[in-house]
This record gives sequence, C-alpha cells and structure tokens, in this order.
Amino acid sequence: MTTPPEDPRSSADAILSTIRRWQAGALAREQVVLELSRVPLEQGDVIQDVLSALQGHMELARTTSAEHVQEDTQSWRSELMASRARNWTYPYPVGLLVCPSVLILTDATRGVVLRESGAKALPRSTSASIMLLCQTIVMAQNAVDAQELKKLQDQRIASTSTSLSEIEIIR
Repeated sequence: MTTPPEDPRSSADAILSTIRRWQAGALAREQVVLELSRVPLEQGDVIQDVLSALQGHMELARTTSAEHVQEDTQSWRSELMASRARNWTYPYPVGLLVCPSVLILTDATRGVVLRESGAKALPRSTSASIMLLCQTIVMAQNAVDAQELKKLQDQRIASTSTSLSEIEIIR
C-alpha cells in the first residue's frame, strides 16, 4: 500500500508550528533544524511557503533592542563563519544557514533571520548574498566529501591489493 504524497501546505504549516513552539520556548532550536532538513531537496516550494508565511506574519518579529545592541560586522562574521548550510534545488531554490544563534532562510530575493525571540526580514541584496553563501558552503562540503570518498576508495584498493598479493598461488 502506498501512502499519498504529503500536501506541501501541511508540511509548511508543520514547520511554522515548530518555529512558533521554539520561539515560545517549548522546543529546542535543533527541532526546527531537523524539521527543515526533513523536507526533500527537490521540494524547495515547501520552504518558500514557510518563508512567505514568516514574512506575511511578522507577529513573529518580537525582536528586542537589547538583543540587537551587540550586532555589528564582527559578530555577524563570526555567526556566518560558524554556520552550516542546506540548499533546496531547482525549480524552487532556497537556502538555510544554521548559525550558532540564528537560523536564516532565503530564496535569494527574500530572507528571514529567525531567533528564539522572533524573526526579522532581510533586505533583498543581503538575501541574495546569503543564498550564494549557502550554495558555496554546500558545494565546498560536497567537494570535501568527494575527496574523502576518493581517499577511502584508494585506501581500500591499496589494502585489497596488498592482501591479495600475500595470497600464495597454487602451482
């Protein structure tokens, strides 16, 4: 028995609910990251729906001035340098940056910074830069993964050929 495909709107609603529960203090931030990462790479439309809803319902934007007093170029640089990234692919490209204290969602034209205390919209130019950063991080990680895989394959081949060369032939 096959299960019907899940409605993208219900997936987006579930993610929005998880974000709201995190911001209310009922969930850990990693639950939001887990919920977002469960969305298949080819279903970026779900994340775009989340992004639209977040921008459309800025009641989530309960940012406090005390929280932003310390924001400067150096603190943002530290956040971005310590981030992890995820991209959803064509036809709905979207990026997620998981930084130490914020989550950033962007589709290159719109962006939202999510904090436990609320959400803040990003300017269009910043959204495009964040999307490029997401793509660069993912591409670099994939390259590192490919290099590591090649090293492991080479090690396996070397160990196999060494082991095989130690087997005596029957004459």
